[in-house]
Parts: sequence; C-alpha cells; structure tokens
Amino acid sequence: MSSTFGGLNILSRSLYAQQASLDTVGHNIANAGTDGYSRQRVNLVTASPAGEVYGRTKNYSGSGVTVASITRARDRFTDQQLWKESGTLGYSQTSSDALSKMEGVFSEPSETGIQTVLNQFWTSLQTLSTNASDSGARTAVAQRGVAVVNAITHATEQLRDTADNINSEVVSSVSKINQIASNINKLNEQIAFTEFGGANHANDLRDSRDLLVDELSKLVDVTVNEDSSGKYNVQASGVTLVDTKGYSIKLGTVTTPNDTSTDVPGYAVTTVVVADTGKAVNFTNGELGALIDSRDSATKGIKGYMSNLEKVSQFLLQDFNAVHRSGYGTDNINGRNFFGDGYGSPTETNYSLLGITPPDGGWINALKVNSAITDSTGGLAIIAAKTTFSLVSAVSTGSSNTGSAKVSASGTGTYAPTAPTTSATPTTVRVSVDNLGNNSYSTSTDGGSSWSASTTLTTSPETVTIQGMDVTIGVTSTSIPTGTDTYEFTLSKGNNNASGDNAILLGNSLKTDTSSTLGDISLDAFYSSLIGSLGVQSQDALRQNTNQQTVIDQLTNLRSSTSGVNMDEEMTDMIKFQKGYNAAARVLTAMDEMLDKLINGTGVVGR
Repeated sequence: MSSTFGGLNILSRSLYAQQASLDTVGHNIANAGTDGYSRQRVNLVTASPAGEVYGRTKNYSGSGVTVASITRARDRFTDQQLWKESGTLGYSQTSSDALSKMEGVFSEPSETGIQTVLNQFWTSLQTLSTNASDSGARTAVAQRGVAVVNAITHATEQLRDTADNINSEVVSSVSKINQIASNINKLNEQIAFTEFGGANHANDLRDSRDLLVDELSKLVDVTVNEDSSGKYNVQASGVTLVDTKGYSIKLGTVTTPNDTSTDVPGYAVTTVVVADTGKAVNFTNGELGALIDSRDSATKGIKGYMSNLEKVSQFLLQDFNAVHRSGYGTDNINGRNFFGDGYGSPTETNYSLLGITPPDGGWINALKVNSAITDSTGGLAIIAAKTTFSLVSAVSTGSSNTGSAKVSASGTGTYAPTAPTTSATPTTVRVSVDNLGNNSYSTSTDGGSSWSASTTLTTSPETVTIQGMDVTIGVTSTSIPTGTDTYEFTLSKGNNNASGDNAILLGNSLKTDTSSTLGDISLDAFYSSLIGSLGVQSQDALRQNTNQQTVIDQLTNLRSSTSGVNMDEEMTDMIKFQKGYNAAARVLTAMDEMLDKLINGTGVVGR
C-alpha cells in the first residue's frame, strides 16, 4: 500500500507546481513591455505513480503533479518570415531617406534650384539679344553664367558630402554587424550549455538571441538555421557571420579615396570586405544594401545623378561653347569659349577647346565661366552676341566708274584704299560706285558670290542698315572720278545697338536645340527628365516603404498573438494558480489534522 505520508508529498508537489506557475505569471507580467520577450508557460504533467494500492484489484495510486518544463511561446515560421521582410523594410526605408536627401540637394521646384538658375541664364541671353551693346545686359549674362556654374558645382559637392555620410554609415553598420554576430555567438554557447541533456530550456537567452537576429535582419538579408544543440547558423549574402562551431566571421571596410586624375567625377567609396581575406561582400538587401545602392547605383544613386550633372557640364563646355565660338564679341573676335578657359590671351582669335575627352576630374571640375570674361569689365566684349561683324571698313577696286568695292568687317572710319583685296571674309559689304545717283550697297556671306538685293543710295552720305547695324556710306568727294582705278568712300558705324542674333542661338541651345551629349534631347528637357525621375523614384521608394511597413506590422501582430503577453490572460492564470495553491494548502491542513489524530489520538486505550 502507499505510504501513510504519501499525501504530504502529493500536496507539496502541488504547492511547488502552483508556486512555479505563479512565479512564471509574475515573470510574464514584469516583462510585458520588454522588447523581444516571449510569453512563458509552465508545463504541468502528472507525476509517476508512487506504488500499488491493494484491494480487490491491483491499482496504482497517483503521486500528484510535477513541472515538466517551462517553455516560451514562439512561432518559428513567423520569425523566419519576419526576418526576411525586415531586410526589405530596412532597404526601402534607407532608400527613401537617401532619395529625400537628394531631392533636397536639387531643391526642385524652388527659386534656388538649378532649373531656376538655368531659366534666369536663358532670360539674360534673351535680354542681350535685344540690347547686345548694353554693358548691363552683358554683365547679367556673365553673372547668370557664374550662377549656373555655382549651382551645378554646389549640387555636386552636396552629393559628394552625402556620399561621405553614406561611407560613414557603412562603417558604422559593419561595426554593428560584427558586434551583433559576436553576441549571437556567445549566446549560442550559453544556450547549448544550459540545454545540454534536453532537461532545461534557456528561454530568456533565446529571446535575447532572437532579438539580436531581429536587429541584424534590418541591416542585411539574413538566413538563420538551428542545429540539434540549439545553436544558430547565421548567413548574409553568402557569408557565414555565425556558425555552430563557435566561430563568428568579422567584416571590415576598405575606403578608396576620390581619384581626381581620372576623367570622371567621383567620390570616396567605402566597400565591405571579409576582414581576414579582404574579399568584397555585395549586400543586396537591408539597410546596408540600400546605403551602397544609394551611393553607387547608376539609375537612382549618387553616381547616377553626378553622371547626369557631368553630362550637363559637358554640354555647356562643348555644345554651348561651340555656339558661342561661332559668334563674335563686340571686339569682332570669334572662336572663344564662354565656359571654361581657352588657351592663350583674350586677344587671340583661336581659343582652344578644353578637349574632346573629359579633363582630369571630369567635366564638372572644369566647369567655370571663362576667366577672361569675369576678371575685368573689358572681358564682357568676349561675350559673342552676334553671328557677324558689326564694325566695318572699306576696300575698293575697279578700273572704271562701274567697278565695285569689297568691304570687310573689322573697324570703322574713312578709308582710301589703293589696292584690291583678295581675302574673302565671312561677311562682306559690297559697294558699287557708278555715279552719285547709282551708288549702292549689298551684303554677302561667302565673300561675294551670293548677294542680296541692292539698295540705291540717293544721297551721299546715307545711313543704311546692314546685318542689323546702322552704317553710313558715302563717297568722299562731290564729283565721282571716271576712268580711274580707285574709288574713295566712307563707311562708319552708327550709334545704334549691335546685332544680338547669336545670343538668340545661345538661348535656343539651352531650351530647344537637341544634343547628342544629352541623348538627342535639349538641355531643358534633359534636366526636367532628371528631376522628374528623381521625384518618381522618391515617391516609389516611399510607396514601397509604406507597403512593406504594412507587411511588417501584420507579421509583428501575428508574432505578438503567439508570443506577446496578454494581461487579461495572465490575471486569469494568476487567479487559477492562486486558487490551486490555496486549495492544496487547505488539503494539506486537513491531512495534517488526520495525521495528528492518527499519531496523537490513537493507541491511548488502557492508559
């Protein structure tokens, strides 16, 4: 039969079981707001029978309850999903933040953005086209050009600064990854030691380890596997950060400084490598992957937008300059650049290009307004607002009074030429001298073979308009010599405004003219497309971030429904275990009275 005192063992086990359950309820309530904590439960099982109870049949008496284990409520499938989606959320959040910063760099649309500065430059050229001799209009063009340069170079520097910030964040993220991996490795060892033999469950240690994996999954795309001893194997982008043998691989960083000797604009680049081998690691997800893509992507990263600014700079230094070189300044010299410096003195007509290939550091680094224009007020004459000469001189030739005179555009004054000219100039003015009533002029752009309709002079001198400029033409004497080889006449510039037709062409190159440098579209369309793409990319990243946050919220709620602490449920359990503890104590009291009667109240007959 069972022991007389067996009931005391049953009740003591019950008290211990209810006490353990109440302690666990208190542990749950205390950690209800702790990040990563999983609700724990005491698993109670019936204790093994103590022995046989003999009666008519052979029976075993119960021996009460015992605590089989204390386990945490956790859904491994939900954890794996959450870790995977957390990497995507980290990527979308970081990408959205980076694109927002780049939107701040370009500040479009605004009164200070590059688009506004380009429009102001175009407006100044339009003003110059209608008032090409005005020094104020020329000054405005020069200063608006400087503003364009400053806006582009400032945006470039801001992008470089953003790249430097990203490099710093990459270093910080790698350091955080190494620390997390080291902590996971330590927890692996503690968990395996605690759970050795399978008798215990390291619930709180497992919660701490899973919380570390939660943090790591936001930084990089992780894959987690658990072995039979309870250790985690953690991999990211093909690199084993933590293995089950107690080894954690450390990552490192290598920073390559910006090489200004190259022909492309750049910035310092920090790459992630395996510390021991130096092998590069390419992260494609998580915050770290987004940082790298935001810096190096050719479509939505700093690299891509600096490349676009490089194309704008190349356009200004090549295409815009080509139009400017084809025109003439007020000093009647052509072939000079507006952006970038030519080689030689400002008085030389053959200003060299910067080159067909980009200079060291790229087109952006070479972008500036020609210093010959900005260094002195006399440099304003370089701005090529006209396509032809405005100042004229006369050279005549002929053997009779029906001969003709060719005039090249290089100066003003009264001339008495005595020899024929044989050089063809880009624009000539032809003056035919017959008699006072038949003096006439016409213009040519190829040295004399193609002429516009002539206009007969009715007086001498007479002011006529040639190539947009008022010119006074007249014979030098009251009587026209006949049968001689030389004719004398006067050509002088009037006080009217010089031609501004090349300023119009310069404006057209900014707004409407297409360029192969920009992909066969105009500068205006190219920059509008650039800003439009940035806006769409930023909106798309924000949309993805919002959608991904919804997915994370759903998975977090799903995990909380399993692992979270519900206060109402815990209070219900507390009352249940309290009642169980009280009931066991009451039974123990009753049994104590029975044993007291047995011990002290029996066997006294005959005393």
